[in-house]
Amino acid sequence: MAVVGDVFGLNSIYDKQVENVDNNNFESWPEGATYGYYGGGLPPPTKNNVISRLDFSNETVSNPGNNLPTVRSSLAAVSSSSYGYFVGGVDPLAQINTITRLDFSNEVVSDPGNNLTTEKSELAATSISSYGYIGGGRNGPPSYYSTVDRLDFSNETLSNPGNNLTTARSNLAAVSSSSYGYYAGGYNGTNTISTITRLDFSNETVSDPGKNLPTITSRSTATSSNSYGYFGGGWIPSPTNLIRKIDFFSETVSEPGNNLPTARDSLAATSSSSYGYYAGGYSYTNLIQRLDFSSETVSEPGKNLLTPNSYAAAVSGGKSFYRAKGFKTYGYLNGRYGSTLNSDMYRYDFSTESSSSIPAKVHTPSAYLAAVSNNFYGYYAGGNPSNVITRFDFSNETANNSQNNLPTSNNTMGNLFSNSYGYFAGGPNNCTIVRLEFSSETVSLPGKNLSENRYRGASISNNSYGYFGGGYVFPSPSYYCSIRRLDFSTETINAPGNDMTFSSGWIKAVGNNSYGYFGGGYNSPPLLYRCNICRLDFSNDTVSDSANNLPSIKYRHGGLSSNYGGYFTAGTNYCTIFRLNFSDETLTSVPDFGSPSALNTIAEVVNSN
Repeated sequence: MAVVGDVFGLNSIYDKQVENVDNNNFESWPEGATYGYYGGGLPPPTKNNVISRLDFSNETVSNPGNNLPTVRSSLAAVSSSSYGYFVGGVDPLAQINTITRLDFSNEVVSDPGNNLTTEKSELAATSISSYGYIGGGRNGPPSYYSTVDRLDFSNETLSNPGNNLTTARSNLAAVSSSSYGYYAGGYNGTNTISTITRLDFSNETVSDPGKNLPTITSRSTATSSNSYGYFGGGWIPSPTNLIRKIDFFSETVSEPGNNLPTARDSLAATSSSSYGYYAGGYSYTNLIQRLDFSSETVSEPGKNLLTPNSYAAAVSGGKSFYRAKGFKTYGYLNGRYGSTLNSDMYRYDFSTESSSSIPAKVHTPSAYLAAVSNNFYGYYAGGNPSNVITRFDFSNETANNSQNNLPTSNNTMGNLFSNSYGYFAGGPNNCTIVRLEFSSETVSLPGKNLSENRYRGASISNNSYGYFGGGYVFPSPSYYCSIRRLDFSTETINAPGNDMTFSSGWIKAVGNNSYGYFGGGYNSPPLLYRCNICRLDFSNDTVSDSANNLPSIKYRHGGLSSNYGGYFTAGTNYCTIFRLNFSDETLTSVPDFGSPSALNTIAEVVNSN
């Protein structure tokens, strides 16, 4: 976790970074993957099983010596935070359905035994942190597939969610944003196509948004930065050097004008947080060409694959793997209740653990707000009470009214968000869930509500589910320990069966991809202020007491989650901020907002780059 002082610099490595390397604490580096792995392929005159490793720190290429168990080409690859998976392809005799796993921690390669239901090659894959989605491919001809198979990273099981590509095709390319997977181009058995098909990760629906590649293309590959996906090379109907860019926010597709130095198809690509690397390709080259995400310039670093290769697959990962998409830079806190209501906004910098006041204001001086966010905007809703939704633009830190508001006035709601939607739930004498669609800012009632009226609780989300914990029943003075889970794919609400270890209202939650932590608050009667923290394990929904509790009571406070720690902020009569380190669950006091009444009954959002 970054602390105040010299920890990270653009041109130098500081003592704290060396310490992290010495201690094997790679997760504290705020960077992308450490290595790119290129597996399999077709060097002349036959297929191979070699895995080549590109070290992103110095761009050297080596063969770590642990290869695929069998030779294969025309395969796909997808990765979780811990493993890379090489999927399907063609062995010397026929198409195969094998899934081979590369362990990023030790580079051991194995076949876990859970494979595709169909043998196929020339397929493509996208992923979020919980699932990989393997789409398209062929076995033949004449068999071309539209099927999307889902790989659950938690247990490595395969299933078909039932929503497939709109067109059966092979030789397509795929890329992921934090909200969607995009499958582009390919060959449908008759024609090469330009179609881009979108998979919505929040509900696994598939559609064609109508924004396609500028030209028909197959045998392309893709890499991505935080904001853009880049489809490079391909066949249209001869090898091309074109790079096509999709803007993840607007879904517009363009040609940035800086292309690969040489035309080629059937190449593979990996990415660090700063660069994309296109490697190999037909006709049998070993070239690696580098795309600089900041300037979109393309160059040849001069360090290439050890042998020519094409029809390979590639993943990014490694010991310090952290997915660059969604890296959290700032937390924003707004609205408070003190001697008077106000709309002050504070920014908390996770890298320096310092706070500052910024000019942006919510719609009116208020408290008891709720807030949700995506990678581009935060949305503050309701308050004191109100039905207004205010949109906060992370790019320039300005606030304006959203296109639409809540159906009714409300305050102290619960708030959850998936990649595509924000959900405002409950409130005084209210169990309703209101859904905000991020792409259009439309507001609707999905019709699936909490099973009881509650407010003043805490909420936390991972990629698949949102959890409401604790809270208060209005008007009776009763406090909850129960947890309700919202399934983002179906928008159904259920009780996972494991509740918080204590009852509390005016509570907050923080979390990472593995755990959620509910902390602080109070209940009555008799009035009991809380310093408790309980941990929700996202993998199995079990709840237990955290290794440590807050050093002192905290209620009507805030909760901010960075990539490495959660911050329980300010609160009534308490200005101290406690940081919960996700790695070991220790708690540390960090610089606060300077006033005991600075921030309480607030709402908060987090900026992800």
